[in-house]
Amino acid sequence: MTTIPTARRPVLITVLVVFVVLGGIGAALTAVLLLTMQNSAVWPGILQAVIALAYFAVAKGLLDGNPTARIVAAAVSVVQSVLAIVTIVGTNTDTTRVSSAWGTLVFAVLVLVVLYTPRANAFFGSRR
Repeated sequence: MTTIPTARRPVLITVLVVFVVLGGIGAALTAVLLLTMQNSAVWPGILQAVIALAYFAVAKGLLDGNPTARIVAAAVSVVQSVLAIVTIVGTNTDTTRVSSAWGTLVFAVLVLVVLYTPRANAFFGSRR
């Protein structure tokens, strides 16, 4: 029986998974903050919790080079970026919420950048 050699995962993909996990942790922390703060709407907190779960769910797929996981991670990053921007623009006095939103935005943008570098394109393209 012969085995098919598998392509070695690029370091960039491992870094991407670290970003995804960190983004998931950031979204989870944001969800906790939103859900425990007074005068806070519940839906943004719930949505941030769902985003955190989505990040954790796709981490394994990204390690394997699954193109669907890449699309999901990109979509979640876009949604997370929009929510962070809305929070930054709509919050004037709550510095904790604004700081958390800035951190979330930075991680979401980093994930998008890493997802679409030439090496990442080659890795995910070879897995179709």
